[in-house]
Amino acid sequence: MTGRRALAAIPARYGSTRFPGKPVIPILGRPMIAHVVERALEAGCFAEVLVATDDERIAAAARDAGAQAVMTGEASSGTDRVALAVRELPGDVIINIQGDEPALPPGNLRLITELLLARPDVPMATLALAGSHADLANPNVVKVVCDLDGRALYFSRAGIPFQRQAAPGLIRRHVGIYGFQREVLLRFATLPEVALERAEGLEQLRALAHGIAIHVLDVFETSVGVDVPSDIALAEAALLRLRPREHRP
Repeated sequence: MTGRRALAAIPARYGSTRFPGKPVIPILGRPMIAHVVERALEAGCFAEVLVATDDERIAAAARDAGAQAVMTGEASSGTDRVALAVRELPGDVIINIQGDEPALPPGNLRLITELLLARPDVPMATLALAGSHADLANPNVVKVVCDLDGRALYFSRAGIPFQRQAAPGLIRRHVGIYGFQREVLLRFATLPEVALERAEGLEQLRALAHGIAIHVLDVFETSVGVDVPSDIALAEAALLRLRPREHRP
């Protein structure tokens, strides 16, 4: 849709319980947040890329990588932090990008952004890819089930859908990127947390509980999230596969 602008917003906080300082840990010799910024810039679909953070060390690394750094206060979730950061910035579509996936395929960002720019009637969108039976038993893998029009019915760390009868193709892994129409994001940030959100530890359940439809797009590539220090080697290997010539020592 002509004239509409998309912003990429990367929430990043320093005080992670499991991995303090995670956004600035070295990945192939550079802060992890710098790689995430570069993936967003490579997507080529954003009027601006910004990092929403509570720490000047993260802000400095973001600026060095070419992003605008926006300092925020406390926030109960990454999406709430993004809403604080973009409140005064012009933008019709806001893409909330996880700050711990340095090898995120830029094509995934283009897919979700292009949908929301072209379809102002789609309030919110996210991504998913084909899952496996092993994913059903893994609470670290978030699963999603959808209606016939591709809207999310539920997200869970539990094994959904239950396979009473074999049903190939129904297991879908959620890819944690969220896109919003601007007014929907700002509304989301005013909504109270719900019991399902707290129980599962999944902020997108707040949107579903309050009647915000989430469109789910299929992708074929995913990335490696860095949750604990042992994930660093996996993320570096994924980054080398994504950009072999530039990043190989």
